[in-house]
Amino acid sequence: MKKTIVSVALTLAAALACSTGFAADKTLAAKHGGMWPKSQNGFVTKNQCMKCHGTYDALAKKTAKLEPNPHFNHMGQVNCEDCHKADKAKPELMCNSCHQFKVKEKAAK
Repeated sequence: MKKTIVSVALTLAAALACSTGFAADKTLAAKHGGMWPKSQNGFVTKNQCMKCHGTYDALAKKTAKLEPNPHFNHMGQVNCEDCHKADKAKPELMCNSCHQFKVKEKAAK
């Protein structure tokens, strides 16, 4: 039970830091700290990320104000690490290997 409470507190602190920009210059691994998912082959899978961050559909709803929406695209449900690198503070869009997108908020209607 104590581990669960600590885990929830760390997750909430990380979410607050990310939403307020407090940890904007920290790498993804530093933001996650001890919560970074482990894998046997050295790579994190989207299923591991989704345990805490929710489904692709839920993520697409959270980023619906962005254009283009990085979580709703023709590539489908790619691995999170294709854009979110452990050693980077901001995502690097895999889409930009073919396109030249600059993600921005949609204009108000």
